Amino acid sequence: MELICFDLDNTLVKSNKIHLTAWKKAFKELNLPRKTSKEILEYFSLEGSVLVRKLFPEKSKKFRKKIVDLHDEYVVNETAAYVKVIPGAKKILKRIKKKYKIAILSNCKHKEITAIIKAAKIHQNMFDIIIGNDEVKHPKPSPDEIQKAMKKLKIKKGYMIGDSIYDIQAGKKAGLKTVAVATGNHTKTMLKKEKPDVLLNSIAELNI
Repeated sequence: MELICFDLDNTLVKSNKIHLTAWKKAFKELNLPRKTSKEILEYFSLEGSVLVRKLFPEKSKKFRKKIVDLHDEYVVNETAAYVKVIPGAKKILKRIKKKYKIAILSNCKHKEITAIIKAAKIHQNMFDIIIGNDEVKHPKPSPDEIQKAMKKLKIKKGYMIGDSIYDIQAGKKAGLKTVAVATGNHTKTMLKKEKPDVLLNSIAELNI
């Protein structure tokens, strides 16, 4: 049996509003300079600590962690409710569940993933393993999340499916086939440069 690794944000669900709202609330609560949606989305697919470091390089590591923790709490307790399932995603999951092991590998923390899929009304039993950025040393574009899933499930081959260049980079480093979906903040041109095995308009076109 092969492993299908899915990114979560903007691959299975539309989640810009979830995170943009949480980041802006966190920045406001901590009296930080206002950042535009465009500025935030530039680093959207990276883990929160990297995003905050990019936006506020002058802040201490301790203070940046405070920003990230506040964002995470907003996601879990409030903004996950803004989730929208990408059309066709639930149908695809049910279909491939019969033949493959399924993982969610995200640069969100595990508790955020759980809150988002719950709000999306996607049952956790659809997934054989869920791994967040807080469960590995190096999140995507490192292959750590993929390698952990492969090791736990004792599977050595499969696919990495995601909307960002970091998903494709991680998949290639792990030796998996890669499928890019153009439903996120990285354009088709950006995704093509990473040379995924397949480039789709959305997860609904997945045919494996």
